[in-house]
Amino acid sequence: MKKIIKLSTVVVAILFGACAAPEINLSQDGGEITAVKTNYTNALKNVNSMVAIFNGQPINVYVNKITDETASGGKLPKNISTIVQSSFNSIGRNIITMSAINTKKLPKGSVFIIKGAITEFDLIEASGSGVDAAGQGTYNGQQGTIDASLDRESKVTKLAITFNPVNIRTGNFVPRTSTKNKITINQESSGNELAFSILGSGIGINNALTKAQGVHSSITILIELSVVEVLGRLAKYPYWVLTGGSVNQDIVAHLKTRFLRDNLSRKIQKVSYLLSLQNSKIKPTGMMNSDLKQAIIQYKSTHGMSANDIIDTRLYMSLIGA
Repeated sequence: MKKIIKLSTVVVAILFGACAAPEINLSQDGGEITAVKTNYTNALKNVNSMVAIFNGQPINVYVNKITDETASGGKLPKNISTIVQSSFNSIGRNIITMSAINTKKLPKGSVFIIKGAITEFDLIEASGSGVDAAGQGTYNGQQGTIDASLDRESKVTKLAITFNPVNIRTGNFVPRTSTKNKITINQESSGNELAFSILGSGIGINNALTKAQGVHSSITILIELSVVEVLGRLAKYPYWVLTGGSVNQDIVAHLKTRFLRDNLSRKIQKVSYLLSLQNSKIKPTGMMNSDLKQAIIQYKSTHGMSANDIIDTRLYMSLIGA
């Protein structure tokens, strides 16, 4: 007896040889995603200090409920909005999350609405070892079945989340701050791990979790790192240092200009903070000390620079990965 494989829209389109996207009726149960601590949760904690050091003032945000812009028919995992909200809430005093919006009495400083959406949600499931399987979908109203050969049980989950910040004072989207990141989770019957990768506008990681940690942890990591990125684009701090993504050249240009204008104490503060992310023995400070001098000399000597303790633009650019 053939077993059923639930196929993503893209896969079915390819197998049907169709140009237009078929309609797929996903059968996820919409189960809850619970908030969990992950190895990347510390990235959120660093956001608080990054906003203080690189932006200089708190940011006010109102986080909208995450909308479903997929064709999943309400089958998205639940509690995603709650995890997004808690991620913003957990950062610290430099990110002020507003519970309501009063346009007649806005707080001082920057105020943004964070509009979020799930834009992709696909699940490919297969079961059996060395057996035939069938994928079912509809295209132009026609029911179709595709045969495939399966070697072992597996499941691939794909989910993409976007953030689009709005300046509440103008009502306009903030240019060049939108983010979109997508996670792919591969679960196999063999072994005790699932592999996941997150790719997008500001994230680039590949990792593995035990099956006990599961999909919930993976999706939480996607949300946490996406929050780090969208706030980095708003507050103009080097978020890619925390997320492992590509360097944002717009922000690099801004950071370089600010650094050139900084006094010596501010430059020391930024350099010491960036070094502290790599060396826990270094503490952020506005004054030079022997530990910081040694750390600067060591960093320069291992990164092709003259081995001295001079704080210059080249050192700063290297520390932010530019």
